Amino acid sequence: MNTDDREFLNYCYNLTCSFPCSLFAALAYGIASMAMVFINKAILMQYTHSMSLITFQQLATALLIHVGRKTGYTKAKGVDITTAKGLLPVSLFSNANVAFALASLKGVNIPIKRLIPLAVLIAGFFSGKGKPTAQVILSVVLTAMGVIVASIRDFPPDLLEYTMALTSVFFQTMYLVLVEKSGTEKGLSSIKIMFYNSFLSLPFLLFLILANGEFPNSLVLLLAKLCST
Repeated sequence: MNTDDREFLNYCYNLTCSFPCSLFAALAYGIASMAMVFINKAILMQYTHSMSLITFQQLATALLIHVGRKTGYTKAKGVDITTAKGLLPVSLFSNANVAFALASLKGVNIPIKRLIPLAVLIAGFFSGKGKPTAQVILSVVLTAMGVIVASIRDFPPDLLEYTMALTSVFFQTMYLVLVEKSGTEKGLSSIKIMFYNSFLSLPFLLFLILANGEFPNSLVLLLAKLCST
């Protein structure tokens, strides 16, 4: 057996071993993504304080990562002012995306959020990331076509709800582009970006729920619902 034959066999072996893992990862991502949307929609039907929900989520995320850092489960470091300033746009886009997404969930068909891969693909192309493979383009286009077909039942659409949903798609696209850029250029892990995102979001979100009168009524309602289950 010559060198070329051995390299070909090694390639086939690696491909065979990696395919089940890749398939499992893709299925797990798809299930988690769809479950998250359905669960959010179900929660908002019972608990209408969407901004308080975002605040509690970001607080829980920041606390969990902080506890993980203190106990040695994560390698995330403490807050660095320079890094925080650089990730401030990431936090703003992330919270704007979640706010518009939750606001639009009540009246918009769920598959509209699946337009995000197409938006990210277009944004990456114009930002100089390069042309993706034909397989990636075909997959994204088929997903977008499925979104259009699934959204037909919402015709005629609610312009306000669809405007908020599409605005959410735009904000999430910008968030994903900035996260990728931050990870590549600044060497930040996903855990670090998640921590800074939650940490930077809290002052802004706390101001919003106090200004619009959600808090403390939203907390009282949440505790009442938890006790009634």
